[in-house]
Amino acid sequence: MRAALPLLLASACAMPRHWPPKPAEHPATRGELGAYELTVQAPSTEERAAFTRALSALGFDVVDHPPYRRQLEVTLTHEPPALVATLRSDGFFVDEAVGDTVEDLARTLAVSERVKDFIRNSGVPQQWDIPETRGSIPRSGSHGVASATVSLIHP
Repeated sequence: MRAALPLLLASACAMPRHWPPKPAEHPATRGELGAYELTVQAPSTEERAAFTRALSALGFDVVDHPPYRRQLEVTLTHEPPALVATLRSDGFFVDEAVGDTVEDLARTLAVSERVKDFIRNSGVPQQWDIPETRGSIPRSGSHGVASATVSLIHP
């Protein structure tokens, strides 16, 4: 009994491997789910196609290109015995779903509180402070301060 106490305490303090699902009281509508483009990444072409169908059927706007700024990307991975879908935007975590089928994952994400918050708040808070010019290349010759001359005409 005495030897089991530290093991029991350690397991009680352990962090869960995945974020538990948090269904929204008022989930995003089909129209809201389609407001952001969603890029799907999966281990195989067949899994990507199946996950794309499941997400599209619920209203997500699935596209076939890398995610643009402030758009969404979902990555499907296998963690036997389950599948895991991790949703990100600009590399920032949005939500995660764990399930047995891609349809389960799609349903979990579609009714998620965190997905609803992302959509209705125009992204995650970490994205709000990123300037729009992130990644732009500065032009040469634009090192000075702009000035203007005002002339006054007296009658």
